[in-house]
Amino acid sequence: MLKEVKILLTEDTKINQEIFIGLLEGSGIAIDIAENGKEAVEKSREKKYSLIVMDIEMPIMDGYEATRIIRTENSTVPIIALTTNNSSQDKLRTKQFGMNAHLSKPIDLDILYQAFSKYIA
Repeated sequence: MLKEVKILLTEDTKINQEIFIGLLEGSGIAIDIAENGKEAVEKSREKKYSLIVMDIEMPIMDGYEATRIIRTENSTVPIIALTTNNSSQDKLRTKQFGMNAHLSKPIDLDILYQAFSKYIA
């Protein structure tokens, strides 16, 4: 099942990309990287993903705007915010922009897997 799972990680920081990939190493999950929201929008148009993990603060286009665009294009792909912005107001904002969940950095592997099991059929 996991070999058919394709995740788009939208993250501008190389070390965070490496940590995320390392956490999922050996899982069979295919991971594509977008380094900003604009790249995420473009990649989501080109390929069907099981899940998008979206950083919020990025250059060129932030995660909120990228999610808004992806959602207006009738995409129902689950989008999970992965961010250091963790106030209740930040969590509400991610919901308002159409994200399905809000996860905190640093990544907690158990919580990440719980989110995956909830959103990946």
